[in-house]
Amino acid sequence: MTRSIAARICVPLVLVLLAMTAAAQGPPDSPVPVASRWDISLELPTWPSLQDLQPAAGGAFDPVGAGIGAAWHFPVRQFADSELLFGIDGFIAATESNIRGSYEDLLARHLYLGGSLKWLFGEARNLSLDAGLGYHEIDMAQVRYSYWGTYEAEHWSSSRAGGYLGMTWDAGAGRPGRRSGLSLGWRVHFVDFGRVSDEDAFFRALGSDAGRLEGPLYVLRIAYSGR
Repeated sequence: MTRSIAARICVPLVLVLLAMTAAAQGPPDSPVPVASRWDISLELPTWPSLQDLQPAAGGAFDPVGAGIGAAWHFPVRQFADSELLFGIDGFIAATESNIRGSYEDLLARHLYLGGSLKWLFGEARNLSLDAGLGYHEIDMAQVRYSYWGTYEAEHWSSSRAGGYLGMTWDAGAGRPGRRSGLSLGWRVHFVDFGRVSDEDAFFRALGSDAGRLEGPLYVLRIAYSGR
């Protein structure tokens, strides 16, 4: 690939987030109650066990991947100094490698979708502890893009259920007069995909046992959130 997955995803999304944040910096009106919360995020996953895999073809996956995500939550319980929200969230991400296949380096692609709870607290309700449970699907494949379309050769795939714990700081939304703005989050996913072995019948870049792919998976979220 002539450009990395991270560059293709990160640069446009960061520009959009910055533009939306700037647009939200209007004059304050009044404190905003939490009716619901949503965000659109840049996801930066770091997966130690993915880096530790030992493919037969040599090489390794990059330390950090990139992707996009989204979440939507609504309140289910109010307390004196906090609020409990329930909703859905998910992401799609990819991590490149220098593991050479028959025509392209292998790419690890990851999908997550699940339900989650957010416990908002603080005077502005802009800090939260997060917990979720959902469905993970991952594959490792050679992917070639051209003017005539996309060609893929899958070497391994798996799907599992898993949970996560995390925290979020809504630096923009939650301030008096601010309904949206920059949000930063950190999540730790716990999921076990088991042993990784190549499913390609002809070119076995991963080999018969490249190692075990399991959690923890760390994800930094740089998001634009609104209420």
